[in-house]
Amino acid sequence: MYRGRDHERGGCHGRRVTDRRPGFARHLDLHLLDGAPHRLSWEDQRGQYWTRLLFCVLALMYFNFGGDAQVRPWASLPIVNLVMTVYGLEILFFMWHATRVPHAPWRQRLTMWVDIGAAAFAALADATLSSPGFLVFLMVILGNGMRYGLRLFGEAVIGSLGASILIVWLRLPDYLAIFSVSAIFFLVFFAIVVLYSYSLTAKIERARQKLSHERNVDALTGMLNRRALIERAAQLFQSPAAHGGKIVVLFADLDGFKSVNDTHGHHVGDKVLVAVAERILDNVRDIDLVARYGGDEFLLVLPRTSREGGEIVAQRVRQEINDWARQNAIDFNVSIGVGNYPEHGRDLESVIASVDKAMYRSKSENGRGGILHAESAIVSS
Repeated sequence: MYRGRDHERGGCHGRRVTDRRPGFARHLDLHLLDGAPHRLSWEDQRGQYWTRLLFCVLALMYFNFGGDAQVRPWASLPIVNLVMTVYGLEILFFMWHATRVPHAPWRQRLTMWVDIGAAAFAALADATLSSPGFLVFLMVILGNGMRYGLRLFGEAVIGSLGASILIVWLRLPDYLAIFSVSAIFFLVFFAIVVLYSYSLTAKIERARQKLSHERNVDALTGMLNRRALIERAAQLFQSPAAHGGKIVVLFADLDGFKSVNDTHGHHVGDKVLVAVAERILDNVRDIDLVARYGGDEFLLVLPRTSREGGEIVAQRVRQEINDWARQNAIDFNVSIGVGNYPEHGRDLESVIASVDKAMYRSKSENGRGGILHAESAIVSS
């Protein structure tokens, strides 16, 4: 998406090549409605892992209470016990990891495939053709679909149905020997349940996306709202090392915006806010956080960005906004405060406070804005 070596935003920064959809639509696609795994806390996931351990214990009891007669000849009881024990240990490891890193899409996906593998092994090793392992497939499909959205739901369906087909193929003579109408209806009902679950999950996912949009997005500009930005920034500042250890905060404030509303009317004021949002979004990356912070205030949180890189972004944003104002004969301009972690604070609120003081002092003393740095309120024209 960028030209040159600007992804880390060191001393140089290349402008983002982007589409021109109005407002925040293009950025919203990437941050809210991209089908990525849902963010779940450890408390949300704990029940899933305990359920997996319960199934593991039940599988061990199922095979061991039945003895060797419960296991097909190729899989002895010690092998079954070993595989189920390894599965249980893997779940314990994932469980331990989830307490430390709650949001890990790779773990969610890997855990699902481990579940499918364990269920497939159990169904193949079971001397009974109507193995409880097939019910585990259904649990995997429903569990991942309801919690992690359509993408993992689709993977769960493909994996579970693929494993089921493989099991039936490998045991085809056994199944043909007991072929009956009830078996056909069982397969039909299973398919209906899966399709209905997909339809229900799709509706839940659309409702979730709509609710997420309404809760997190400013209706006028399409940017994140203040609450959503604070939530996302809190996660960023909690683990800054994972994001390069350098975070720049830009606070953009429109000068003369009140007079725009008074002179031209609020419909023109709204047009100005949308135009400002679009020019800000033209100069950010997918990993940056941008929001309408207040009435005519905008906030940008730029991870993996040096002070020099933040200065360049501020200059470009300010230049484009002021150019737009001149081209449309609307008398306003923008001041941008620049602060960075950890020099001006260890969290977003502290950095914003430092930047806000610098902007207030500069405007009080100089009567104008520009690009203002938190530590000394130096104005860059």
